[in-house]
Amino acid sequence: MKLKSVAKHVTRWDWYAAAAFAVLVVIIFHGFIFTDKMFFGSDMIPMGYMMRQVVADYWRANGTIPLWDPYILGGLPVVDAMHGDLFYPPALLYLVMPLHKALGYKIVLHVWLAGIGMYVLLRTLALKRWPAFLGGLCYMTAPYFLSLIYAGHDGKMFVTALFPLCVAALELLLRYVKYIYAVVFGAVLGLLFLTAHPQMTYFAAWGLAIYFFFRIPRLARSKMLARGSLYLVIALLLGIGIGCVQFLPTYYYTTNFSPRTGGVTFAFASSWSLHPEEIVSLMYPMFGGYLDSYWGRNPFKLNAESPGPLVLLLAIGGFIYLLRRRDAWPWLLLFIFCPLYALGAHTPLLKAAFYTVPGAKFLRAPSIIMFMFSCASSVLAAFLVDSLLAKQITAYQKKILTALLVLAAATTILFTAGRGALFSMWQGLYGNPGSEKVAIIQKYGGELSRDALILGLCAGAALLLAASRYRSAREGKILLGVLMAGVLATSLPQSMRFVQYLRLGDWLRRDPVIEQIRSDKDISRVLPATSADYYNRNYLPLFGIQTANGFYDNRIRYYETLTGTGQQNLTDPNIMRITNVKYVVTSQRVNHPLLALERDFKNLFLYRNRGFVPRASIVHNALVAESDSAALKVITSPSFDPSTTIVLAADQFAAAMSGTGDAGAEEWAKIETYLPDRVKVRARAASPGYLFFTENYLPYWKAYVDGREVPLLRCDIAMRAVHLEPGEHSIEMKFSSKWYRIGAYVCLVSCLIVVGSAAAAFRRPGRRSRDG
Repeated sequence: MKLKSVAKHVTRWDWYAAAAFAVLVVIIFHGFIFTDKMFFGSDMIPMGYMMRQVVADYWRANGTIPLWDPYILGGLPVVDAMHGDLFYPPALLYLVMPLHKALGYKIVLHVWLAGIGMYVLLRTLALKRWPAFLGGLCYMTAPYFLSLIYAGHDGKMFVTALFPLCVAALELLLRYVKYIYAVVFGAVLGLLFLTAHPQMTYFAAWGLAIYFFFRIPRLARSKMLARGSLYLVIALLLGIGIGCVQFLPTYYYTTNFSPRTGGVTFAFASSWSLHPEEIVSLMYPMFGGYLDSYWGRNPFKLNAESPGPLVLLLAIGGFIYLLRRRDAWPWLLLFIFCPLYALGAHTPLLKAAFYTVPGAKFLRAPSIIMFMFSCASSVLAAFLVDSLLAKQITAYQKKILTALLVLAAATTILFTAGRGALFSMWQGLYGNPGSEKVAIIQKYGGELSRDALILGLCAGAALLLAASRYRSAREGKILLGVLMAGVLATSLPQSMRFVQYLRLGDWLRRDPVIEQIRSDKDISRVLPATSADYYNRNYLPLFGIQTANGFYDNRIRYYETLTGTGQQNLTDPNIMRITNVKYVVTSQRVNHPLLALERDFKNLFLYRNRGFVPRASIVHNALVAESDSAALKVITSPSFDPSTTIVLAADQFAAAMSGTGDAGAEEWAKIETYLPDRVKVRARAASPGYLFFTENYLPYWKAYVDGREVPLLRCDIAMRAVHLEPGEHSIEMKFSSKWYRIGAYVCLVSCLIVVGSAAAAFRRPGRRSRDG
């Protein structure tokens, strides 16, 4: 079947389905669409918003993205350390509307896209329109999916929305084995990479590999295995090529300069996994709870993993029904595999993958894989409903429906009448959760009973109707109506708990402390050390203020070694000086040898660092350290003076300093140009020494003295230094990521191939295909 033929198969009913999904999205998010509010996101507020603002502001002003972000943690590479979905096409919204609305409309768009994607996948798998529509409804309203809004994990939402489309494209490729479908699959796969969520994309690749593995026998029977494999390789190369602009620089950076270089411990890899009580929560989300009602074993819970109570019940029936169908085995495997893997250390799957699967040792939070469980649940539920809408209910199907009805009734009784006994038994099996968590269980137990009762009623009505051997189309429509209402009644109340709004002005506002700091035009950093959490988590950079600390996972490991894993070393007097801290904001008065009270704002106190080391200065003394740990001991010694001495690694020590200079001459260093990707300093050294620049070192930075490239030295573990001869010099530092440049060229070529192939496919006159 040619691409034109596929396009011709899109009927007005398919457009109606897309429009219906759009109407539902508008209803769900009317509090955002028709107001000036933004979505609340736990991680979006401190991290995602700031990083996108850095990019958006620079992009609007200069027509390109910045490559370096100097605002947090001593400076970070923008592309290589992943400042969000910079190259994902919906990011263009940053240029045409306020950032807080652009971020929200991307979420709205992808909730709609999730419904369409699932609908397209199910239609590709030959399901009828209404079961496919129901599947899309299940997927787009799943508590797992919509709860990601509150967590602020929009990248996860993008991958979740794209995954069904990716599987649909792979199915078309394997079914028809045409070059154009390889191009389509490669294009969607490339979009997965550009979402800038490598772990989700990595897990999606597992799911696609499983799907392909189960399609090999069909390809072999049709004698198309070799050709299909070739086209699959072409698709993979195109997808990776498109994603290279983000994937290649990120991979090189993460494996060489991130704290995760060399991998993580198994304990870290298994953190934020599911626990047994959260498996029960897949059917009844309020069992283990979330947000304020969470009593499980993770530190907290900002999202749900449930695909929806009624959806899961139907998926269990679909699982049983499809056991006899080999073409459904990929979904059956994902339905079982994903929860087992998400359980982390509770099963051997994660440990086996950690030690054997390439790349797995760099990841944590195995529960992230549950997006494929949600996808499989929607597919299995839709398959069951599709079979039920046939003219005749078989005896086997009736047994399945009876079993589901018994399961729904039993769990409803258990979670309503027997809730207290259930929790007592659970505590006996897994230990006393503590008085605080027992109080949470008691407080929210009524909501669990209510949810169980709603599920029991919806499931009972639908299953009894389905088992009644109806023969008319009208009864089939009634069944569909009951199921759709049941999905909305059981999924949306759970999902909408995670959809919250706030006004930008209620969160982002200048206070007197910010105005005071901004009045100082020095290029310097602030150390927020307050009890106000938002102040400590990338809030000040939103006003153009650079901070020594910050909230970001993919930071530079040199800076983490200097400041500590929890940035606790920043209170050390010497490290405070090395990191260019000029001001410290506290919630109470402090007694620190370097800090002088600048101003009392009653609820906040602004201190000035008396030992402030400018961003650029001249030093003449250099010590040698054999390792970063040895250098840290030297730096934190009370006898060390960061304003006169730097610490270099042994392989970087410039021992030869020619010329004696004029020891009595004036010395100075002045920053003439300070841009994210380029810094220019004018300096005069009276004798051989170094320009000490208190910003993070990465080998991506190149140094030039009077137009001649010279080595850029890593000093004081994380900072930069340039060796200078006596006299006046112009020093320039430019950021240049080789891997970003290569990735951009590969991406451009891949996109041109995709666009050219698609254009040729639509323009080429073709014969009517047999199946078209």
